Amino acid sequence: MYLQDKFQVTTTTNLKVIRDLTANSDFDIILMDTEPSKEIEELCKSLKEKKENLPVILTYVYQTQMKERDSKIRKYVNSVFYKPFDLNEVSTKLTALAV
Repeated sequence: MYLQDKFQVTTTTNLKVIRDLTANSDFDIILMDTEPSKEIEELCKSLKEKKENLPVILTYVYQTQMKERDSKIRKYVNSVFYKPFDLNEVSTKLTALAV
């Protein structure tokens, strides 16, 4: 809701919808609120291969057991915000990346 006050936001919880939307529409930035997984890593990799300049951001609660997956996915995302995060920091970073 916070981001909808500052940006035009399209929301979904379906990864297929993300793939379809990014294939057929232009977005300034992709923000995913999800833990890193093999499927998310593959999606981020695919996004970067198709749209190299499209910023991709992840947000999630960091847990030690995610260390390896976190490390792998970072080569396909522009930034990771661990929860809880500072909304002003996130807003500032998103604005900078979307320009």
